[in-house]
Amino acid sequence: MPDHRFTQRRWCVRLATVIVLLFGSVAACGSQADHPSHAAPQRSNATVKIMPLGDSITASNKGLNSYRYYLWHLLLEQGYHIDFVGSQHGVGNGPPANPDFDMDHEGHAGWRADEILAQIQAWATAASPDFVLIHVGTNDLSQGQSVTSTDSDIGGIIDVLRTVNPHIRILLSQLIAKPGVPSIAVLNGNLPALVADKQRAESPIVLVDQQTGFDSTTMTYDGTHPNAVGDSRMAVRWFEKLAPTLDAFLTQSDPRAGQGRP
Repeated sequence: MPDHRFTQRRWCVRLATVIVLLFGSVAACGSQADHPSHAAPQRSNATVKIMPLGDSITASNKGLNSYRYYLWHLLLEQGYHIDFVGSQHGVGNGPPANPDFDMDHEGHAGWRADEILAQIQAWATAASPDFVLIHVGTNDLSQGQSVTSTDSDIGGIIDVLRTVNPHIRILLSQLIAKPGVPSIAVLNGNLPALVADKQRAESPIVLVDQQTGFDSTTMTYDGTHPNAVGDSRMAVRWFEKLAPTLDAFLTQSDPRAGQGRP
């Protein structure tokens, strides 16, 4: 894991730039308008292991930050102790734009949901995540696989994760838009039913709406993969759903009770 210390002024300048791009205005650095505010209850200081899981949208590419960079700093700013986990590190094909974040992840460029399903038990066993952030299915649908099979494979990923950790928390994302692949919208429309079917009190699933308002023209560099604006927007959407789920996890008397961990 990286050194968690970073220069506040440098981060404020970066985030202010993102706010300009997203909203057209900037509040003073250090104000509550700089980033999503979150009034946290009293919570444990335990370090939570989070696995970002998906394809190249999760992995990102050389010279970019990935949504993971922005999400890491949003969580850090709010006082969470987070360990991103996975067998992958950094971004694809070279260094990221900024290395000052925990760069571990489980994003695999070009992989479909069925390919991830075949490997997820080994990855989850090795990394032992408390939370998993899933954004997967774009490659399946882009390659002509059916919505039904993709939906089934995503459900299978959830089932396997629970065999590794019956108390795992899952955030399942609706896919960001990709021009020319109308089945993405169909799958996104099916995911609320999948979440309802797979919902368990001991292993909650939260649906994350990454599709609404995502503009592939201005938020990607090639129609598929997010640029800085798209990545930072994805991070905000993840954070909005992740923060209250983290609080629920961390305000239990023993967050890992029953999970077989110290």
